[in-house]
Amino acid sequence: MVNVRRANFKSFWDKYSDKPDTNSMMLNHSAEELEASDRADILASLPLLHNKDVVDIGAGIGRFTTVLAETARWVLSTDFIDSFIQKNQERNAHLGNINYQVGDAVGLKMNSNSVDLVFTNWLMMYLSDEETVEFIFNCMRWLRGNGIVHLRESCSEPSTGRSKAKSMHDAANANPTHYRFSSLYINLLRAIRYRDNDNKLWRFNVQWSCSVPTYIKRSNNWRQVHWLAEKVPAEDGAKETPFNELVELLKNTWQKKQEAWDAKLDDEKYVWSEKIFSTALTSLPSNSTFFLYTPRTVSPFCHINAHALAETFNANVWNTEIVPEFYRTSLTKSNNLKDQRVRFGWNESLTDSVSYWRQKDALFDVFIATEFLSSSDDETVRQVPNIMSKGAKFFTLEPVDEVNEAEMKERLQGLGYTLKSFTDVTDTAIDAQEQYFKDHEHLNGEKVIHKNWVLLELSVAH
Repeated sequence: MVNVRRANFKSFWDKYSDKPDTNSMMLNHSAEELEASDRADILASLPLLHNKDVVDIGAGIGRFTTVLAETARWVLSTDFIDSFIQKNQERNAHLGNINYQVGDAVGLKMNSNSVDLVFTNWLMMYLSDEETVEFIFNCMRWLRGNGIVHLRESCSEPSTGRSKAKSMHDAANANPTHYRFSSLYINLLRAIRYRDNDNKLWRFNVQWSCSVPTYIKRSNNWRQVHWLAEKVPAEDGAKETPFNELVELLKNTWQKKQEAWDAKLDDEKYVWSEKIFSTALTSLPSNSTFFLYTPRTVSPFCHINAHALAETFNANVWNTEIVPEFYRTSLTKSNNLKDQRVRFGWNESLTDSVSYWRQKDALFDVFIATEFLSSSDDETVRQVPNIMSKGAKFFTLEPVDEVNEAEMKERLQGLGYTLKSFTDVTDTAIDAQEQYFKDHEHLNGEKVIHKNWVLLELSVAH
């Protein structure tokens, strides 16, 4: 069955092998308009490659190979269509540090611990579930310790969105792809544990997941997603993950889990926390940048309406999610509402999100969160001001066991913050949740969080 599918896949791409150009690479009739910007987005996300060895898998005509080779020590550029590799060699003939290989990505032969970066751009969506798991194992094997894998896929729909006018897909020439949920790739990268020939156990530290900006700007498509993951030693007590177990998780378990959350959250009419934040956030600056953090630890329904904030304050909003399934539902909402001021990213923790933005020298004007203090350790709380502008405003909605302003003030002072206001919003929060579940009848059985709730406004102490 796998061999039949691979034959169909090769047949599909062979139809484009006589025209090795950017349009065929991107399966998009308007690709020339997108290509330079898309390539810049992807390359800007990579670590420095000076004195590094790289493999570019599914390289096609080499639109990434060229730039990778200009900075890396050595690049292996591979594709399984011969005419694409020929074009690749022609355009990169001036570079002497590239080797070329025609062959299937799944069957690629490379030495263990031989590269510092495995680079792919639209690859796994063309692989079966079994091949995808095998490929991720291979990435782990090929990479040196602390090596990086970059992956980018069309999630849930093609790069053209649902537009047939721009797509090069047609009914007679069906594109043999798996438009998987973005959460599936995050879960796979996080789950794998690999034992090498020296009996060392490794895992991937998934540093981030985010949409490719060009496709938001040009196509209103938030589902062009890429990830960066680092090969690091596995945690103490970890066990190697069996191949068949990962295939089952990818093929069925994670898929069904995502579908269940989609059924609950995709038709969300509003967010219950709006009733609290709408009265508190009345004097925020317009045309500013908001950083939102919504861990959803206490409840999947405790988050923030990023789109309402963007609309109310004409703000550019970044929302960090830490649960892969809720990240995927947030991307779905973005694709439906098409407000380009709103972006979502996934990180394993708030610490990782702060690190991501510090690397970009970013500064935000407003920080709004749920469970900021209750879900973060003290060191993380101290780090957040590093990505906030001078005079930035901070708001957080917190579930607490006891309403104790003095205790909260003391903790915040020790972390470098001043408590500007402390409001007990318990009754409002419980009423808002009760009304939310009445208005979302399909959530019958979900429970109101009967805790104390406080809304805090903070500033950074100087």
